Amino acid sequence: MNVLLVEDDIQLNNTITKYLSHNDFDVTSITDGDKAILHIDMIKFDLFIIDINVPNINGLELVKYIRQKDLSTPIIMITASLELENFKIAFDSGCNEYIKKPFYLEELKIRISNLIEIKHTNQTIQISNNITYDIEFEELTIHNEIIKLRKKERRLLCLFFQNINKTVLNETIENYVWENEIRESYPLRQLISELRKKFNTDENFIFAENGIGYRFEIKK
Repeated sequence: MNVLLVEDDIQLNNTITKYLSHNDFDVTSITDGDKAILHIDMIKFDLFIIDINVPNINGLELVKYIRQKDLSTPIIMITASLELENFKIAFDSGCNEYIKKPFYLEELKIRISNLIEIKHTNQTIQISNNITYDIEFEELTIHNEIIKLRKKERRLLCLFFQNINKTVLNETIENYVWENEIRESYPLRQLISELRKKFNTDENFIFAENGIGYRFEIKK
């Protein structure tokens, strides 16, 4: 497993790197946000471990940057404080787990194992009795028939299924689905309308919060 560790405490960085390497992880260790961005752009990682307070570009901004490109790779935040606002921003931005300093290395390993297990077991979303979505292969299946989706429709669904029953902000959708493409405006309403038609059912799954964003609802 390829891991990016972003931690500016040199001693802790070295300790985590040695421990994970000893447990068969391939670790790339970085001490500041600028260098982290370069590696995120160049390398496909299976896990991110990021301290909130790192120089140049902080951990919260790194999480937001990652989630504009990648919704599924697990992110663990390291923090020295329990500031509620930071936790809220981290999880709203796409963090999966956090661990507070000081911590036992075994605790970090357990959290990593739990995230890996969740990622590999939750690959198929049951939307309704006859509708499923395979996250790994990005396939929407209705009545056992795979529905053809355009790239932006796949990216939008992927974003929704990482935030089931939660409102996703318009800005978040535009940044991820259009991949930061520079345009005066985004035809988001049109994309939502076309995606709704793909489900070919009277039941609506996508709901708008005017001026805020959209949410994909699955009844439990």
